[in-house]
Amino acid sequence: MSALVVLLVGLAAGIGVRRRLRPPPAAAAVVNTWLLDIALPALVLHAVHIVEFPADLALVVAAPYLLFAISSGLYLLAARLLRLPRQTVIALIAATAVANTSFVGFPMVTAFYGADDVPIAVLVDQLGSFLLVNTVVLVAVTVVAGAALPRAELARRVLTSPALMALVCALALRPVDFPSWLDGALVSLGGTLTPLALFSIGMQLEVPAARRYWRELVLGLGVKLVVAPALVVGCYALVGGLGNHGVTIALFETAMPPMVAGALIAARYDLATPLPSLLVGVGVPLSLLTLPLWVLALGS
Repeated sequence: MSALVVLLVGLAAGIGVRRRLRPPPAAAAVVNTWLLDIALPALVLHAVHIVEFPADLALVVAAPYLLFAISSGLYLLAARLLRLPRQTVIALIAATAVANTSFVGFPMVTAFYGADDVPIAVLVDQLGSFLLVNTVVLVAVTVVAGAALPRAELARRVLTSPALMALVCALALRPVDFPSWLDGALVSLGGTLTPLALFSIGMQLEVPAARRYWRELVLGLGVKLVVAPALVVGCYALVGGLGNHGVTIALFETAMPPMVAGALIAARYDLATPLPSLLVGVGVPLSLLTLPLWVLALGS
């Protein structure tokens, strides 16, 4: 519950700063730099270095990839029916085709299933959502945002992103014990991720813009919180993948609200601003109503 309080306080603080101090757009960009280039890599190094891989790893990790494929397909279909601009479609994909499996996912798994199941959530996040955001989403946002980069340069930016490099290092260094001072430092740095991420979203949240983007908000949050997770569960049911507790945790993670990191990347490239922030700012509180229903639907 304390983690949930941190989420809400961070979001409320960001909204308060925006209304009272009216910070320049560069303020959020500075915070985002810390989040994406320092805090997130630190969290990855710590979490992936110590997590244990279960026997059903393939089924567990497949959930976020299936969610991404289904959500992206739904948005491409909606783009034709509703004539949505390409930037809006990619902003929807960046923020909602990948679930918020860490910032919200970890505390929600702890609250509803217990701390012992957090390692499963870490695997879903790091080997699924995290890789999707830092490869496919990053490439799509960069291309659509108009960054005319040669393929080699685009590949270099993706492969040398701090968070992805941290994941590679964490996997390579699993046999090596980190000294306590290093592990403690990584925990402290990574601990700034959740409150500052929601603080950044709050600073960028333009509540009056919800009227202008109401159609996109209904579409994005409907897909993210209800339709896409339901289709993922249906796919697992068809292949007989339900019933395993680790899979249940992975499916619960797909029902999490919009991805903060994806929204931050879209915001960094000024893609359909302020839609990504609106999706997170509205989606996180709304998920507090939908997630208990998913717990009942999935069982234990």
